[in-house]
Amino acid sequence: MTPDDVRRLAGSAPERWVELELVHRSEHDHVHATLRHGELDGVHLPGGGRMHERGAPPSSWTVRPLEPYATNYQWSAMLDPYELTAGVQLEDVRRGELFGRPVVAFTARAVAGYDPVCSCCALVRSEVSERLERGDGWEPIPGELPDAVELALDLEVGIVVSSRERGGLWSGWFTNEILRAH
Repeated sequence: MTPDDVRRLAGSAPERWVELELVHRSEHDHVHATLRHGELDGVHLPGGGRMHERGAPPSSWTVRPLEPYATNYQWSAMLDPYELTAGVQLEDVRRGELFGRPVVAFTARAVAGYDPVCSCCALVRSEVSERLERGDGWEPIPGELPDAVELALDLEVGIVVSSRERGGLWSGWFTNEILRAH
């Protein structure tokens, strides 16, 4: 696969699924969710607190409607990773497997033109996304931000199933184990 193949896959994710059941894990949240476009039913793990969301709160992003989220706008972006179609340098593209499903993994770096769903919850957290959030006068602290983000998209449905920031002070991560997709 090439970077252009990855961009096409990311841009087509909403058309590739009607319903998903997944377990989302991150450093802060574990959620078991069933999703239909515009609707989310879920349970926070391990406590069992239920959630039901319809639609997503308004955002400045106007490319297309956002999926409802259980955590933050990064959740909407992982279900529709359209922000990976432009303004992102993609390297080391390779096929792999995660939780028994075929994926395409790659390294991503934001460049000029990156337009995340939400600059504070960008899939490719970087100096570019932080400047969108904090303004042109903002200066990063050396070593604060990730050097890149390691991402993987599910080859069938196109959503982000793995993200790990490389370097930086926070080193955020998440995975999505897809239990059912159609």
